[in-house]
Amino acid sequence: RPPPEPFAEHVLALWTFDVDLPEAETALHTTWPDGCVSLFIVANGGVPTSASVIGPRLRALRAPVRSGQVLRGLRLWPDTAASVLGVDPASIRDLTRPAAELLGFGALSLARALARARDDGELEAVWESWLAPRIAAAALPDPDVRFVVRRLIDSNGTCDLTAAARDAGISARSLDRRFAAAVGLSPKQFARVRRVRAAIGAIAGGERSVAILARATKLPLASFTREFRSVAGLAPQALMNELDQLEHSARSRVSAS
Repeated sequence: RPPPEPFAEHVLALWTFDVDLPEAETALHTTWPDGCVSLFIVANGGVPTSASVIGPRLRALRAPVRSGQVLRGLRLWPDTAASVLGVDPASIRDLTRPAAELLGFGALSLARALARARDDGELEAVWESWLAPRIAAAALPDPDVRFVVRRLIDSNGTCDLTAAARDAGISARSLDRRFAAAVGLSPKQFARVRRVRAAIGAIAGGERSVAILARATKLPLASFTREFRSVAGLAPQALMNELDQLEHSARSRVSAS
């Protein structure tokens, strides 16, 4: 869900994920790259079991989850990790680090408060209390970098970067340097992540033509397939097959019940 309005320039979303599995079962949960830095906790029975920071990723992250777990987190704008968390995003690229290691022991108090929150109202109050002093002290995002970040997000990574730099009023070289410092990825890397993320969203929405997905990214079919595999960790058709099998299994369980 969107963050409270005072935090909207720095925080993209607050989220909660309840692990819905039969008792005592585990599964692999996939986090698809989005170019953002996220802070999240894992809790069970109102007790936090971990608190972590996920850096900007070029590859999908797969981690085990268990029945009864709840994940609660926030996703920052791609260009605000340094100002809000005090963390160089490039130093945690493709890494997941303990929150206490990066943010201090206050992260543990935050994790306990988030784990104990009983509803969305309490959750939002915990996040507001923790975020307010950080946002108040944070610098505003670099407007030129934010302009290009928005354009890349809005175009699903397909916009022309040279044109975007020109429209922002800066050189392509300056954009590369400032974007990488703020986001932890180069503009080309960020664009790649956004293209694959959009393709994954289309597959999840029912698209089953790899050719149509490739056309949407403005890439030749072979280039799109290589790019997709490098980010998602599997080919587009393999993801389609996985989702179809999950849907079939779900239908079978409903039919048998």
